[in-house]
Amino acid sequence: VLFTYQDFPDGVDPVVARREIMDETIQLGYKYLSDPDSRAVGTAHPDANLWDNGADAIEELEHLVRLRAHALARFSESNIRQERPMATLEEVLVPTYLLHRFQIRAVGKLIGGSYFGYTLRGDGQSAPTVVDEERQRAAIDALLATLQPDFLRLPPGIAALIPPRPPGHPKSRETFTGNTGGVFDELAPARSSISLTLDVLLNPERAARMNRNGSPSFATVIDRLIALAWRDASDDAEMQRVFADLFLTRLIQLGVSPDVDAGVRSLVLTAISDIYDSLDPQNPHHSLAIFRIESMGANPASVETIVPVTVPPGSPIGTHSAQ
Repeated sequence: VLFTYQDFPDGVDPVVARREIMDETIQLGYKYLSDPDSRAVGTAHPDANLWDNGADAIEELEHLVRLRAHALARFSESNIRQERPMATLEEVLVPTYLLHRFQIRAVGKLIGGSYFGYTLRGDGQSAPTVVDEERQRAAIDALLATLQPDFLRLPPGIAALIPPRPPGHPKSRETFTGNTGGVFDELAPARSSISLTLDVLLNPERAARMNRNGSPSFATVIDRLIALAWRDASDDAEMQRVFADLFLTRLIQLGVSPDVDAGVRSLVLTAISDIYDSLDPQNPHHSLAIFRIESMGANPASVETIVPVTVPPGSPIGTHSAQ
């Protein structure tokens, strides 16, 4: 504001005075990052976020995860007013279950991230600096924790509280999109949460930066996700199937997209081939993955017909992003 609107007394060189204002601003550590470098999920600066909290992105995510667990454990009919339809508990469940949605974006910007400023020649600002490798790996760990079955599973009893919608209270963009008709789909919240995390971990621009930076590479993320998707987890077979399907779908979409960096596509296609070779046709939980991979190979254009998960909007009304 001073730089743009300051009036200077007679005899003061405004060019020199504005340079002094800018030098002081830089020395005080103030940062400016534009909306295009902040809003999208794939932007690179770890401090450029619209709706996150806390001084440390990872610590704040861990805090929100604990807060979310506390709220879900106490979720009940008391979350709505007397004589409200019980079905409208879903509108309360959405922001409670997805409480972490903005913080995972902030954590994700540490991965393949870079600290930078809009430097001018001679202004003394530092050159862009890649986020420390250890910090990036900690961010990957934090995001993978949001894909664990214990995190994704609704506490017992919540789904039973939400009956079909009564007349006059239809489902809307503020509710989860499920596959069970009028009956509340208890896997629908997990599908939304998984999609939000995969938006971050499998962002093509972030993947390209990781490969350029070298360590951790995008292969690290893919390997960790593969291990999670096809681990031995008979007690969580249904949740594992949901995650594996969504993860493989995202990989296939990355692999066939001409807009994705060639190095990323090559890595993804190799991973898909390795997954296919590891699948057992006799295993019913592998059959959908086999079908998807074979369909991609026979007709890559068929990938365009895949219907994405519709996640309830999170950003305030009037913004350009629905996430």
